[in-house]
Amino acid sequence: MKKQKKKKIRRFYKQSIWPSIVLFLLFIASCVGMVLTFVASFQGYLMDSKIADIHEDARNLGRMIDMHTDNHAAVFDAVTFVKKYLEEENDICITDENDRVLKCFGASEPDFERLQEIKIFDSYRIIPDLDPKRPHEKRMLLTSFMDIAKLSVDALAESGYETDKWMDEPLFHEYYWVQIPADVQGYHLYYKDSLIILQKNVFFMNLAILAELLMLSIPTILLFVNVLSSIRMQKRMISLLYQDSVTGGKNWCYFLEQSRKILCRLRNTNHTYAVVNLHMIRYQDYCACNGVREGEALLKKISGFLQVNMDRGETFARFARADFGLLLRCADAQQCQKRLKKMLVELTGVKKDKMMSFSAGIYLLRPAANRKSLQRRQIDINQTYHFASAARDSMRGKEGEYMKVFDQQILQEQLWKHKVEEKMEAALLNGEFQLYLQPKYHPVTEKILGAEALVRWISEEDGMIPPNRFIPVFEENGFITRLDDYMISEVAKLQSEWKINGQKQIPVSVNISRVHFVKEDLAEHICHLVDGYGADHALIELELTESAFFGNKKLLQTILKKLKMCGFCLAIDDFGAGYSSLNSLKDLPIDVLKLDMDFFRGEDTLQRGEIVVKETIRLAKALDMKIVAEGIEKKEQVEFLAEQGCDMIQGFYFAKPMPADQFNQIMKRETQHT
Repeated sequence: MKKQKKKKIRRFYKQSIWPSIVLFLLFIASCVGMVLTFVASFQGYLMDSKIADIHEDARNLGRMIDMHTDNHAAVFDAVTFVKKYLEEENDICITDENDRVLKCFGASEPDFERLQEIKIFDSYRIIPDLDPKRPHEKRMLLTSFMDIAKLSVDALAESGYETDKWMDEPLFHEYYWVQIPADVQGYHLYYKDSLIILQKNVFFMNLAILAELLMLSIPTILLFVNVLSSIRMQKRMISLLYQDSVTGGKNWCYFLEQSRKILCRLRNTNHTYAVVNLHMIRYQDYCACNGVREGEALLKKISGFLQVNMDRGETFARFARADFGLLLRCADAQQCQKRLKKMLVELTGVKKDKMMSFSAGIYLLRPAANRKSLQRRQIDINQTYHFASAARDSMRGKEGEYMKVFDQQILQEQLWKHKVEEKMEAALLNGEFQLYLQPKYHPVTEKILGAEALVRWISEEDGMIPPNRFIPVFEENGFITRLDDYMISEVAKLQSEWKINGQKQIPVSVNISRVHFVKEDLAEHICHLVDGYGADHALIELELTESAFFGNKKLLQTILKKLKMCGFCLAIDDFGAGYSSLNSLKDLPIDVLKLDMDFFRGEDTLQRGEIVVKETIRLAKALDMKIVAEGIEKKEQVEFLAEQGCDMIQGFYFAKPMPADQFNQIMKRETQHT
């Protein structure tokens, strides 16, 4: 779910900004292209028109010379005649077919050695007449718009900003030798002409360009404002998506993204990082006592404290409720623990009038194998945080521990839990959960008076798996309810077989998890399972642990009364293992007390334990309850319990749990003996 949200944020980021930016850049590029095209077109048109005038003058001169030329000698006379009608600067030059100058009429002649400068227009040569005194002056054909504009502005300044005078002044004046198209064989004729561009020729071009720029500036500004608005809106949306609604700081999506960026930076590959699960203990109790608003205010203070204590290249965010995720840079595990210890100590005083406690789980990310390694890019931050959470959970119930580093043992436990959850469904369907029975003996006659049904998981891959390896997992994920139903059905089936075979029937107890006692129809559900095999309700004893008493007591009373009315026998398992309430004996219809085995262990507390056991048996007798002592392993314990009037004993002293077939054989032998 979080990965999908992360992808949506990235997709939103790309779709909301980049199309607008690309569109804006394309529009700017098109505008620049339009302006440049317009300038080039206008400048080209202006130059073409001027050159066309030069061509026309050359053709007119050619026609005049043809009219006055009858032979080769007359060419010179014709040129002399024509020169009289030309301006003084319009020199004429006669060359042979190899462009060797024969005669020039005027003060200058063309330089045919600069052939690379010769331009061809309409099959006629135009040779620039470059003034040696101005070697660096640019020709108009190569002059850019910016050069023209600069020349125009300089001319306006020189004219004293007199517009009329400035408009008629030449902006560009250049001389060219133009080939005259005359019908004279053996000769080439050239005349010197000038190309003049006035200020007014360029002025209107500038006005048109400015008008175009003004027209384009309006949509450009609007589009630019739209892009800025899109960027601002995107940043605001990203900020909202990355904001934690409770603390006002960053949320978990931000933590995942920022952690990934930090770890993937090349300069950080040689550093050790720690992903930390920081947890406030009993936060729910704090909210119950002080209110939800005070609880949220406390979380804000914790968030502010963490913000102050984060170094550069580190980050944190709230994961859920009172759990925070931290990414810390540290040299090794010892330094990380030392720093966290200091933070936890300071956090306990973040609320001066309240004493709080915190715990932390740590998962270390070692430096990458090499700087070019993709090792850091493959890290799943969510998974590493859950490893840190698993390290913290492993301290549950262990007093004095508040910090734990994820290690191989915890990893193996996590892998085992995952393996159990993967195989539990198939194991139930394949009958891998088998019914074992441990007999309950009379302490004096040593006859079997009952039995307790115990489950054993016999796997083809792992062999026999003890209950403490899978029952806690089932209680955590809720599969325990299905396993309990299976065990009740197996016991009912066994009772039915005994009845059909005419064997001696004894009560068999079955453990019922406290998870069941949230269903109002639990009594009806158990009756349905038992009645399916036709078993006697009175021969099935339902054991519940005292942890079930800490839930909804009224609902528990209702369910137990229904079970009692249905004829089932009710027992409290492990009585005295926790903090048993005597009110439970007063308010609940209990038939059997099973004394916890811890009463019979420990040399230092043996005498005090015997006193408690003696008084508990006396109390149970007074309440018309039967007493079962479990976990009995010594003869002295049996003798003591027999003296106190204990009804049944269960433990290794008499027998270990055994398969149902083996138990049946013992029952048959005992029946034959009697």
